[in-house]
Amino acid sequence: MNRKLLYISTGFLFANMSWGMAWPYLPNYMRLLGGSVLFIAFLSVFFNITSAFGQAFWGRKSDAVGRRKPFILLGLFSSALFFSLMGLVQNAIALLSFRTLQGFFVSSQTPAISALVSELSTNIGRGFGIFNLFSNIGFMLGNFLGGVVVHYFPINYVFIFSVIPVAISFVMFSLFKEESRNPMDFRLLFRYDRPGRTVVSWKNAREFMRKNRNILIFSLATFVLMISSGMVYSYLSLLLDARFGEGYVGFYYGIDGLFSSFFIYPFGYLSDKIGSKTVIVIGSILYVVTFGMYFMATTIPFLIITALISGTKWAAYFNSINTYVSRMSTREERATALGLMNSGIAMGWVLGPLIGAYTIVLFGLAEMMLIATIPVILSLIILVPFTKNDREKKYNA
Repeated sequence: MNRKLLYISTGFLFANMSWGMAWPYLPNYMRLLGGSVLFIAFLSVFFNITSAFGQAFWGRKSDAVGRRKPFILLGLFSSALFFSLMGLVQNAIALLSFRTLQGFFVSSQTPAISALVSELSTNIGRGFGIFNLFSNIGFMLGNFLGGVVVHYFPINYVFIFSVIPVAISFVMFSLFKEESRNPMDFRLLFRYDRPGRTVVSWKNAREFMRKNRNILIFSLATFVLMISSGMVYSYLSLLLDARFGEGYVGFYYGIDGLFSSFFIYPFGYLSDKIGSKTVIVIGSILYVVTFGMYFMATTIPFLIITALISGTKWAAYFNSINTYVSRMSTREERATALGLMNSGIAMGWVLGPLIGAYTIVLFGLAEMMLIATIPVILSLIILVPFTKNDREKKYNA
C-alpha cells in the first residue's frame, strides 16, 4: 500500500472524527438556542453558499499554485477554529454566523485533498476507497464519541471537544512532505485576473466548462441529487430525536458509518473494474430506498437495517463521484474539476434545506423523506443518458 496515501488517510480519519462529533448535533443545538426550523435550514443554506463559492475558488488556486498541502492546512485550521467558537455562542445568530464563515474557509481542503488522493493513487477507485474508508471510520468514531459527550455534558461541549481530533490531523499534515511538479509561487493566491479586478476569471471559467462539458453535466446531476440529500440530512436528527430520543442521533450516524466502512473499498475496487458511473447509479438507487426507509423506521431493529442501506449508498456514491471526475480531468485541472463538482454538491445543500423546510410545513417531517426521492430520480435521468462512461477512460496521473 502507498505509504503517503495511508498517511494522509490516517490524517483525515482524525479530521472526520471531529466532524462526526459536531455535525449531527448542529440542528439540535440551533433549536436549543431558540432557532426556528428556518434557522435550522439556514445552517446548511449559508454554509453551502459560501462553500460553493469556496470550492471553485480554492480548487482553482490550488491548481495555480501547484500545491495541495497549504489548502488542506487552511481547511483543518478553520474547522477547529469555528467549531470552538460555535461551542461558545449564546444565541442562534452567532451560531449561524460562524457556520457561514466556516463554509468558505473549510472548503479550501476539499478539492485539494481529493486531488492529492488521485495523484497518489495508481488505481484511483481503490485509492479513494482507502481514503474514504479511513475518513468514514473517523466519522463513525466521532459519532459515537459525540453521543458520549452529550450524555455527560451540555450539548455545546461536543463542539469544543471536537477540536482535539482535528488538531491531531493538522499536526500530521504539517509534517507531510508534498512532492511538487511546479515551482512554489504563492503570489498566485492573491493575484486577481485581468481585465478587471475580479476574484474569478469568467473567461477562464467559460473555457474550462467548454472543454469539460461532460464534467459540467455530471456536476449538474450531482447537484440535483444533493438537493434531496440536503432536504433529508438537514432534518434527520430531528426525526431521530422525536422517534427515539437525542441519544440515538449519534448512535444512528455511528452505525451508518460502521456499515459504510465495510463497503467503501469494495466499491472502489468495483469502480476500477466496471467504471465508476455504474457504481454511482447503484448508489443513487440506494438513496431512493434509504429515504423510503426513513419514512417507515419506527423501531430500533428497522433503524439499524436502514443504517445498513444508507451506509452502503454512501460508500457507493461518494467514493465513485470523486473517482469519476478525477478520471475525466487532467492533472493540471483536476482540483478545478473537483471544485466544480463540490460546488454542485454545496449548492444542492443550499436549495435542499429550504425545500425541506417548506415541505415539512406542508406535509410533515416524515413525509418529507418520501418527497426527497424525486430529485434523486431526476438526477438519474440526467446522469444515465447524458454523461460518458468512464470504464475505458485511462487515468491521467
